[in-house]
Amino acid sequence: MGIKDLLVTVDLSKSGQARIDYAFGLAEAHGAHLIGVAYAQEARTALDGFAKASERRGLSAETRLITCKASDLPDEMALHARHVDIAVIGQPEGEDGAGPKHALLNELLFSAGRPLLLVPWAGEANPEPKTVMVGWDASGTAARALADALPILRRAEKVVVVVAIGDRRGDHGEEPGADITLHLARHGIVSEACRIPLGSDVGVADLLLSQVADLGAEMIVMGGYHHSRLRESVLGGVTRTVLKTMTVPVLMSH
Repeated sequence: MGIKDLLVTVDLSKSGQARIDYAFGLAEAHGAHLIGVAYAQEARTALDGFAKASERRGLSAETRLITCKASDLPDEMALHARHVDIAVIGQPEGEDGAGPKHALLNELLFSAGRPLLLVPWAGEANPEPKTVMVGWDASGTAARALADALPILRRAEKVVVVVAIGDRRGDHGEEPGADITLHLARHGIVSEACRIPLGSDVGVADLLLSQVADLGAEMIVMGGYHHSRLRESVLGGVTRTVLKTMTVPVLMSH
């Protein structure tokens, strides 16, 4: 199965325009229908610009204006996201982890039932990544993210499955990463496993982000939030660190 439809959040910010351009490129690469969704006072202007740009590029596209109360926005966005293959949203910027952008992201991740493709607020993102890094810990969320990313992985030139090896090796089998690379091979995707020892002074998130630079990866694929919302709010975790410091798009599923 391929990517047939996408949703992207639309606004008038500089990072918002970069996110829209990224979504345009992703839709073009996969021949997908694109839905631009906007909220608040500047929404109509932003959507008009989105519609004109998508028409110039010859894309199949539509716009949707959300007019609900601000407190209802996460639920409303999650409903729209359930009707597409991937929701493209921006990396939360300028918040401490408890602001409205994080609330929207968390609601989409936990309840939309669809993968999120988060675009960093700074830098240029490639909608057709040549090198994709998969963060693999043999968890259910990682498996879900991998399955959701298959259409993108098939188009990549290089796929690297990064496995952080700590004290618990049982989850990964005798040869960590071997089973999942074999699974990808059955889908026609050539990949390689990169096994990284997890030291006590380096967290998983920092390890993953350092590998992005070392590999020249243009996208990360990973599971998001292994625990409940309450436990994550107390524990923090890999997801929060990656969201705060990401420099390339991250496809994340829960």
